Amino acid sequence: MAGVFEEITLDNNKFRNKIWVSILLVIFCSSMIGYANTENDNSISQNNSTVIDEEVSPKHLVEAILLFDEIYDINISKGNYRVSAELMMTWDGATELFLGEFGDKIIHGKKLVSFLEKTWHPEFIIANAENPRTTHYKTLEVIDGKLDLFERFEADLSIDAIMPRYPFGDLDLFMEMAAFSGSQQLMRWKPVNLFIGHDDADHVVVKGNWQVQKTQVEETIRSSLNHGGKEKFSYLVSHVNVSHNALTAMQKVLLPLSSIILLSLVLNHFLTTTSISASQSRGLFNGSVTKISAQLTLFLVIPALKFALASDMPSTHYLNFTDGVFILSTFVVAINLLIAIATISLAVNGHFQKSMTTESFSRIVSPVVAIAGYILVLYLTSENSVH
Repeated sequence: MAGVFEEITLDNNKFRNKIWVSILLVIFCSSMIGYANTENDNSISQNNSTVIDEEVSPKHLVEAILLFDEIYDINISKGNYRVSAELMMTWDGATELFLGEFGDKIIHGKKLVSFLEKTWHPEFIIANAENPRTTHYKTLEVIDGKLDLFERFEADLSIDAIMPRYPFGDLDLFMEMAAFSGSQQLMRWKPVNLFIGHDDADHVVVKGNWQVQKTQVEETIRSSLNHGGKEKFSYLVSHVNVSHNALTAMQKVLLPLSSIILLSLVLNHFLTTTSISASQSRGLFNGSVTKISAQLTLFLVIPALKFALASDMPSTHYLNFTDGVFILSTFVVAINLLIAIATISLAVNGHFQKSMTTESFSRIVSPVVAIAGYILVLYLTSENSVH
């Protein structure tokens, strides 16, 4: 055996090794920078839509100001989140009746319920709520000749959890308030403003590793089965787009997975059968165990990492970026593991030249497959980015 084994050093391959490592790092870093830069900037932008132009002129135009006190328990795996919000509704109504009975007072409780039963008032449900909203309190008063109805409530809301570029990209936390006290001939929403927290409140509104990118509130007209399904009703739809910060994306997903892929490539490149074996068969056996166990450990780490991140992963029917990187890392490590088993099997059975040829070939093919797969993942998730 001593005459068969040949000690091969890596001195002649140092330059080539540095080139491959540099190429991998440059492609990974540059693609991540470009991928992240395609998203919106970190500044909070606000776009408040006006009422949609319709031929129908409603009897009651209800101006709406919405404020989110807290947005929390964002779960993209289950597709839901919770809010604590405030809503101010203003409309032309029975102001004379109110002033004659209460003057300039602010009413609530039984007085408010009793007064609203006497006259028309805007009523709504939250269409994407998982259960009826919990109202903490309501107040009613007259300001500038209009009735102002204030409500503080909490709600559990469902969302689409569309994040094809997870952990990059925006998540749309929307809330749909559907008017039901009258069709569009009787009531229309008029969105005025949307706020994220009070200016004088010193606390974080959006809980967790999220930051607000932009907000929008708009009115839409939709069909309903109510009234025989022949009439349309007004919806007030708010959008709060949030995203993970770059540090969270890197340390939770990209850094672990990219490290697994890179380590697998490095082990395949440097930990060869000829370099880890001595002139005895015992040295070959020990080296074989080291090479296979290293790749096998990386292969088992991948599902463990995915299980740990399961609660943070969006459950969708499409391929998102993180799913693609998980598949890529599994594929690359599996190939390198199979190559390790094949080359060592050839060496043990005396086919040393074939073993060395296979290892030399895998040093080129394995990084090429990793790079090509990575580019493919970027392309496929970019195609899915439109919703």
